[in-house]
Formats: sequence, C-alpha cells, structure tokens
Amino acid sequence: MRHPDIDLRVLQFLLVLALAGLALFGVAMARTEAKPRALRIPPPPDFELRLDSESDAFRFEGLVDFGLTEALRKLVAAHPEIRQIRLESHGGYIAEARGAVTVLRAHGISTHVEGHCASACALIFAGGVARSLGPEARLGLHGYALQRDGQFGMIDPVIEMQRDLAIYRAQGLEESFVARLAELPQVPMWYPSREELRAAGMVTAP
Repeated sequence: MRHPDIDLRVLQFLLVLALAGLALFGVAMARTEAKPRALRIPPPPDFELRLDSESDAFRFEGLVDFGLTEALRKLVAAHPEIRQIRLESHGGYIAEARGAVTVLRAHGISTHVEGHCASACALIFAGGVARSLGPEARLGLHGYALQRDGQFGMIDPVIEMQRDLAIYRAQGLEESFVARLAELPQVPMWYPSREELRAAGMVTAP
C-alpha cells in the first residue's frame, strides 16, 4: 500500500515541473522577436498618361485604373494650356472614369479617339467639352452586370448605371440614346455607327 505522503510529493514535484516549463516557455516567447507583417504593396497603375507634344494634347492609354483621376489632375495643372486628351483603352474602373470626367469638365478639355475606346473609356470620352473620332475609331458601350438579386456585394449596379446615365445626360446626349444605353446587356459590346453617335450628340466635332 502506497503512503499518502509519497503521492503528495509526486504531485508537488509534477506541479513544480509544470510551472518551470511554463516559465521557460514565457522567457523563450519574450526573447523571440515578432516578425513584422509583410506590407502588401499594390501594383503600379496599368496605364500611361502623358503629354504628347506632337499632337499638342494629353494621351491616355491602357486600363482605366486606380490613380488615373489624380494623375490627370496633376498633368492638367502642369499644362493648363492643353485642351484635348486622346484616349485608347478597353475600359476599367468606372469610379476612376467618373473622376476623370470631373477633371475634363472643370478645365474644358475635349476628347478624341483614334483607335479603340470602350466601357469606362467611353464614359471618359463623353466627358469632353467637344468629342471627336478619327477615321478608324471605334466606341464601345455596354450595360452593367447584374446578379439575380440585383446586387454585387455592397454595390447596386442599377444605381451605378443611373449615375453614369446622368453624366451622359449632363453632356447633352439625346434621351433616346441614353435610354438605349440603360437597356444594353453586358455582352456583347455595342459599337454605334458614326451616324448614330453624331445624331445622339456623343460626337460633336468633325
């Protein structure tokens, strides 16, 4: 039969070992330098915005990406004498397109397309005080994507489209053309004819 004093000593010994182990673990943790969390650096904007001295205009090419509005604002401030921007883009973020429109309207800058300008780029084009197309230019328009519940995260595409339609109206486009934009599907892209664009007021300069 085991003596009760022996069991008590064993328990006390085990408790001391456990406490010592916790103390050593705490010291080790205290000496361990916490590794700093890696900073997530966003990729650089996927566009080129510059002054084209040959055409005496600004030139924008690439994605309508984050940072475009601020970059355009700075470029316009540096060259207040320039009154035209030439666009070449398949589209991008609509919020940046709206921002670019505010800059164009505030400074009375016209828009011109020689090649392809679609989606968010088309909204920037509409923001020009005067709007013109080159011989080979194509202007693409489409509707917004809608999920079954009409929502995309915290954004309602219907409300977002109405904001853009208001910009088209403010730029003097015919209401029948604006109404058609409201009914467009996301795909395929609609490329209006030059006659349609001119009749709607989307193109205003020769």
